[in-house]
Formats: sequence, structure tokens, C-alpha cells
Amino acid sequence: MKTNILLLVIFALCITSCDKKEKDVEEEMNYAILSGTLQNLGDEKVQLYGNLDVSGTLDIASDGTFTDTIQLSQDGYFKLRAGYMDISFFVSKGDHITFSADVASPDTLPIFSGKSAPIQEYIAAKEKKQQELTGDFELFFGQEPETFISAITTFAENQHKNLEVSTLPESFKRIEKRAIELGQIDLKSNYSGYQKYLADGEDVVPEEYLTDFIALDKDNEEEAKQHKVYRDLVMSNIMNTIEAKKDSITPYLEQIVDQLEALKSPTIKDYGVGDMLFLFSPSEGDVHAMKDRLLALSSKEKTKERIITRYDKIKTLTKGQPSPAFNYENFKGGETALNDLKGTYVYIDVWATWCGPCIGEIPYLKELEHKYEGKNIEFVSISVDTKDDYQKWRKMVTKKELGGTQLMADNAFSSTFIDAYAINAIPRFIIIDPEGNIVNADATRPSNFAIESKLDALLK
Repeated sequence: MKTNILLLVIFALCITSCDKKEKDVEEEMNYAILSGTLQNLGDEKVQLYGNLDVSGTLDIASDGTFTDTIQLSQDGYFKLRAGYMDISFFVSKGDHITFSADVASPDTLPIFSGKSAPIQEYIAAKEKKQQELTGDFELFFGQEPETFISAITTFAENQHKNLEVSTLPESFKRIEKRAIELGQIDLKSNYSGYQKYLADGEDVVPEEYLTDFIALDKDNEEEAKQHKVYRDLVMSNIMNTIEAKKDSITPYLEQIVDQLEALKSPTIKDYGVGDMLFLFSPSEGDVHAMKDRLLALSSKEKTKERIITRYDKIKTLTKGQPSPAFNYENFKGGETALNDLKGTYVYIDVWATWCGPCIGEIPYLKELEHKYEGKNIEFVSISVDTKDDYQKWRKMVTKKELGGTQLMADNAFSSTFIDAYAINAIPRFIIIDPEGNIVNADATRPSNFAIESKLDALLK
């Protein structure tokens, strides 16, 4: 009898131990597997984005098949981009998502298999309906406020109904319900911005339409981790707050950093820094101090590495430092190098034919060129159009009757001069002195009336 009791105790301990081991393995499964086939991919790269954990490129075999392991800190959404095809997913720890898609038919829904297939099919169908709703961008966002709100409200109600009647897991339903709500806020925000653009900067959408956007909690760590749209809305909200202050003296990045430092969410802080890092430029009053503030806001090593990389570039671009050189094709023939322009001040406009704000600066730039004609200053425009747009560049220079020295960089944004100045957003203006040294690596735009007094001070 004692022997039987002892055996039962040992057996019970074994069952408990095994059960605990299975639970531990389940809890430690902080990854998911993504596999499938992409037909007709050709030379296109496949990019994963939209998720704090899931980003980068996928290695695809020659036959279009792939398998990749995704490390996850928590469940959430992400996107896959292949050519002109975008596919949205919801991924949970322990998932094995398998699908096939034809890249040559981006309007065709992917075919999913596996346990999470119903979730992926729901998301794909939802995305397709939203594309049908927004279809013609100008027509959709150009509607009258009442018509627009009615359309997106009906759309959201249908989304909620479809979600509620589905047999999808409750854990997903909870997150997706908030995704629908955030999607509504995002559409309203975009609508307001588009209407303001049509009205030449005037706010024409009644404020009550933006109540949920204005009242958005900007410090929700859980939502920041789960929803990219939430992170983008927070940043949009922050920029609206800054715009309302109309502070034209404090550098824009410094104002953003002030706002981020007031938040508690590590995810929002890190995301905000990464999103606005392109603004980190030599025009900052103290690039060393700004570097330290940006690092203090960052919680991810990847973001910190990006900050240091950018800092290492722009710290050499301060006033008085020798300017990086260029030698690019001149529209009128031959090549022009920075060294050819020694002895004069050089005001450089880095632009592209596809850049709206760049085109908007052209009339003001022409006025400057006319006003300072005969003075010791050369106006140089460097296009960062790709080689595919070479003829487009030549046509625009002719059509717009662009003056000054018109050059085309040899490798778009990857050109040595462009990269040396850490330029990843345009238009960008640069002033170089007659000795070839930097006066301002991020100079005032022609449309800003202050540029004339600054040029006058140099040329007096």
C-alpha cells in the first residue's frame, strides 16, 4: 500500500512538472513564423514595416518561397510590401502565418492557410473595402464635411458589425475594435489637413469634427506598441500643437523634443525621435546638446545608432568648416564643380521635379537671383531626380525658365555631396563662402523674407 501511494505521488509530481514545463515553453514563445510564396516577384525587394518588432527585408528564394522567424514583444499588426502590393497582417506569439500572393495582381486578395487564416482574411477584406471607400483621393477628401463624416461613420459601423458577428478570437476583437476607432480619427485628421491645403492654409473644418483627435491621449504605452496609426496620430497631434503656438524662433526639432520630453511613454518618445530625426540638422543652435537630448529620449539601440550616425555627419557641417565638394552635370553642358565657383558666395538649392514644396520655392528663388544679379553670389540648383527622370528634369528647367546654375546630382539622394550634407528631405538650402567653407548647411528658404537680410549681411 505504501509502495502504491509513493508511486501515485511520483506520478502526480511528474504530471505537474510536465504541465509546468509545457506552460513555460508556451510563455517563452516570443516569436512567430511567416512563410509563403510570392509569384511574379521579379527583382522587387520585400519589405516588412509598420510594427516596432517586425521590420526589414525578407530573403526570398528564386522560386518566390520564403520562411522567416519574427521576434515579438507583443501581438500586433504589420505590413508586407512587394512591388505595388501591400499585405496587412495581425501576428500573435506562436503564430505560423502561411500565404501565397501574385505580385503581378496587387488587387487580388492573398490566399492564407493555417490557424490564423481567418484573422488575416478578415484584415485583407477590410483593407480592400477601405481602398474602395477612399479610392479617388481628391474626390474622397474633397467632399463636404457632412457628406464625408456620414460616409466614414457608415463605413465604421459596418466594420464593427462584421467584427462582432465573426467567430474571431476575443483577444483579437478587442485590439481590432480600437484599430477601427483609431482609423476613423486618422481619416478625420487627414480630411482636415487636405481641406486646409485646398483653402491655402486656412482651417475650414469645424473643430467639433476633430474632437476625438484633439482629445487623443498622447501617452498610452499599450496602444503605442500595438498601433502604428496611434503613433502617427500622436505625432500629428504634437505638430498641430506646435503650429498653434506659432513660435518661429525656436528650432522646430527643439519644439518637438520639448513635447516628447513631457510624455511618459517610452515607445512614443523613441518613435517620435526616429520619425523626426531628419530634422536634426546643422542649423540647431547646439548639435551636441541636441544629440544628448535625442539619445535620452530613445529606448531602442537601433534609434540610438541612427542618432549617432546622423550626429557624426552634421557635426562636421558647422559654420566655418570646409564644405563637401561636388562635380555634377550642368544643364548647359559639361560639368560644374564647387571648386569652379571659388571666390564667390554660393547659395545652393537641393530640389527635385517631383517635390511640391521645392517647386513652390522657385518663384521666390527667381526673385533672389534677379535682386542679386551682378553681386558676388552664385545661385546653384542641384536636382536629386533619379536617372529615370533625367528628361523630366531637362524639360522642367526649360519650361520653368530656371536661372542660375542648374546641375543634376549623379546618384540622386545617394550622391556623395547629398549624403555628406545628411540630406534626406528637400528642399534644402546651403550657403558656402568664397573660400569654400560652410556659412550655413541648412539655410533660410527663398520664401522667407529673412533671407535677404542675411545675404545682405554677407555681401556688404
